[in-house]
Amino acid sequence: MGILYHLQVGCANLTIIKAYSGTMLIDCFNIERYKSLLSANKFIKAVFITHQHYDHFLGLKYLRDNNFTIEYIICSPYVRRSGDGSVQYEEWRDFEKFLAYFKRMGTTVITPFRQESLNMPWWYIDNLSFRILGPAKFIAESESRELHDASLVMLVTLGARKCCFTGDASGKSLSWIAENTINYCNDILHASNHGSLYGVNLDFIKGAKAEYTIISTESGLYKEVPHPIAIKRYYEYTKVHRTDLDETVEMYY
Repeated sequence: MGILYHLQVGCANLTIIKAYSGTMLIDCFNIERYKSLLSANKFIKAVFITHQHYDHFLGLKYLRDNNFTIEYIICSPYVRRSGDGSVQYEEWRDFEKFLAYFKRMGTTVITPFRQESLNMPWWYIDNLSFRILGPAKFIAESESRELHDASLVMLVTLGARKCCFTGDASGKSLSWIAENTINYCNDILHASNHGSLYGVNLDFIKGAKAEYTIISTESGLYKEVPHPIAIKRYYEYTKVHRTDLDETVEMYY
């Protein structure tokens, strides 16, 4: 048996999976608030960084400063364009510094695009399977690309449960996934972009056929995040759990 925690970290993302082989993270903002959930031996099996924005990766600073060992970092394959407004230079530079440090410490870094076939998991470990649904390579490498176009989108199957993590994936990416993928959720949908309008693609929500939506957000921090139209769409098709109202979610598998 394992445990998955969708944690309350404001308008940011942090998910911790406790498995037999070690702890895994999907995004890692404010990880220091939940350090009691990390292994005493300071070993982390894998950290998935859906994309290179502070509210998804800044916990790497805590892990670096406290001498954690990470076996794998799996992150968005985005390549920043010159003058790219979708991710500030300082933000990109800080992420690259964290990545360089963990590489020196022996961490394997992987930057996957959508896998060619979803018939088999991209990674299988401890009754967990990970499938990389996005980003599609042609979208993530487009000349007009923005960082959210290259956000990782993953189906994580935990025993009998399916959880779709969308990071901050753009409507463009989610629309393509919806048109080209079947059976990509049916249980838990981790909403894109903190419940804003930019990640609330209706075809994707319908196709997910999720029972629950988890929105990691904080009302009042940013204008129209979460957005009332987005919230309405999620409520129309699923039961909704907001971390700013309902706190942390624990799932056993």
